[in-house]
Amino acid sequence: MATAVARERANRVVRPKAAALKSAAPRYHQVYVGIRAWVRDGTYRPGQQIPTEAELCDAFKVSRITVRKAVDELVREGWLVREQGRGTFVAMIAARAAASVDLAEALHYVADLGAVTQVRDVHSAQVVPDEETRAALGLADGERVQRESHVRLLRGAPLGRINTFVPLDIAARVERLSDKGVPMFELLRRAGVQVGEAEQWIGATLASVESAKALAIEVGAPVLKLVRVVFDTRGRAVERVVAEYRAEAYVYRMRLAPSAVRRPSQPKAH
Repeated sequence: MATAVARERANRVVRPKAAALKSAAPRYHQVYVGIRAWVRDGTYRPGQQIPTEAELCDAFKVSRITVRKAVDELVREGWLVREQGRGTFVAMIAARAAASVDLAEALHYVADLGAVTQVRDVHSAQVVPDEETRAALGLADGERVQRESHVRLLRGAPLGRINTFVPLDIAARVERLSDKGVPMFELLRRAGVQVGEAEQWIGATLASVESAKALAIEVGAPVLKLVRVVFDTRGRAVERVVAEYRAEAYVYRMRLAPSAVRRPSQPKAH
């Protein structure tokens, strides 16, 4: 009975979206977006099982490898959990709506951070992006992006290692990071790109050999990882940022109130 219900839901929710798989974005990312939408809109509630791999393959008309890659990413991000021998379920806290921060406040924060910090080890190149970046920016296979990487310093000490990826036509409209050390988020605004919204994820990870060297910390030391995708007012993704910051340099401060009027503040550098 449970399987029949899951199949009916898969048919009802997913099949109308199957045509979207003809777009330029990788197929696994479109499956990822579809499943994540179910969680966000409450089609599958916390603790509820999602359709099986076979049902998802049939609904989206994709291979098991594609479905597994999408589900793996959702598990890594905390939207889903796998239970051995039982299936895949919506995480108990995954269906909560993302906390909202005023975009203007975020822009001011980024501009302020750029004003009080310096950059070093600046590198710029046109590269073929990794799958996550390609999917986030909606690029075709083999399409290149402009990658800007640098280490940001606060009072002379390494604060964060930042990699920014933008489509080539957008990169042509902004100044090079090495000119003034201005964050790309701010450069987009200055170049006339009308930023509509952004999605941002903040979590903990361990420093890789490369990050440890850049941030002057031990390999495996805790770092705060930030991933941000910026969209223009037409809904096009114009920037993806992957940044790692020294854990002790950031504090995420929130004010808890009985109403939803107050919103969480941005992380602040010490």
